[in-house]
Amino acid sequence: MSRTMDMSGSLPARARVRVPPVARELSGSWLRRLALAYGLPVQDLLRGVLSSPHPVKITGTPHSALEVYLNALARKALADFSGIPLPMLHRLLPVLTPTHPRLTDDHGPQAAWYSPARGWVTACPPCTGRAWTAGRPVLVYPGPAGPICQRHQRWLLADEHKPVSLPLRALPEVLAAHRRHLSLVRRVPQADRVVALAAAVVWSWQVQRWTGESIWRQRTAILAKVTGSSATAAMAHALIAYPETINVAALISNPRWQQRLCETATTRGLQAALHLALEDAGRSIGRSWLADWLTARVRTQRRASGEHDLLLWWLRRLTSPHCPPGTVLWDVPAGMTRPVVYGDRISFLTESPVRPTLEDARAASLTGGWEPCGPLPLAETPRVPWLYGSSP
Repeated sequence: MSRTMDMSGSLPARARVRVPPVARELSGSWLRRLALAYGLPVQDLLRGVLSSPHPVKITGTPHSALEVYLNALARKALADFSGIPLPMLHRLLPVLTPTHPRLTDDHGPQAAWYSPARGWVTACPPCTGRAWTAGRPVLVYPGPAGPICQRHQRWLLADEHKPVSLPLRALPEVLAAHRRHLSLVRRVPQADRVVALAAAVVWSWQVQRWTGESIWRQRTAILAKVTGSSATAAMAHALIAYPETINVAALISNPRWQQRLCETATTRGLQAALHLALEDAGRSIGRSWLADWLTARVRTQRRASGEHDLLLWWLRRLTSPHCPPGTVLWDVPAGMTRPVVYGDRISFLTESPVRPTLEDARAASLTGGWEPCGPLPLAETPRVPWLYGSSP
């Protein structure tokens, strides 16, 4: 049923529709769903919500960006309108606070439509239930352990127009890796940074295009079949190296293993510690030949574009007496990260033309979504009976 605003531009309290946000939802996604419930354009609803004696400033439009950012006065107006306490909104909507750097908390309510701060995905439809409506998927930021719904065994993808996800029954190692990822998040305070570093390490191996590699090729073939895309379009997706990334993350975050490397470096030298690290890493990812292969390659060949010895860089930092413990151990140096942009990864992994391959990947909804690239500050979401849905 369509709703109308009163003469002041505000929505009357008696007409309010309760459409609570889903945990970790984009603020822009929630406002779009609210507008749909009222039968109003999103911008009209936003102006009605923010109407006040002070001037209302809205930058951009819902057509130019997916995410909406609000200043303090606008956040309070949204909480008053929705009937949801502001602290609850802060927990549910990751970008709602603090105020975006381009906004100020002075001169009345302010809102701005900008690109999302991080990778987002469409929420799992069975998990979010009533929140779904035709043509308006629920868009969420993935949780700390990535975009997998264990209950429904799906890898969640990103499409602003329709729900998209990948069935993982044919890839049980990805589901198993996600369980290890969840355990890592519970055990390791800097788990997001550890995974980002591990992803960069595994990426440095991916770009070498191992001719004897079969695991990634098989996984790529399955992903291509499931999505209907080409293998060249599928090989750059985060899913392909996800199990190896989590295995390496679990290894490098193990304090006993770190101590063993430090002792080896002290007694036998850094190169011996590196060989030990590569041997253990190779076993953890099911490539027992990794240490010998990489050692031989360093001796006989030049490095290809995109190759970095990130594990050696990390080992030097780990064994340095001048490196303080904590977060700094997991900071990936500029130039060594796994490329976030899908097209950049394709250019490293294949000789095929990038543009048609990228278009193929885009058609299969493979180009967006979760990337192991550090944290998005989120608070724990409390259990509230009328808040349906869950984090993917």
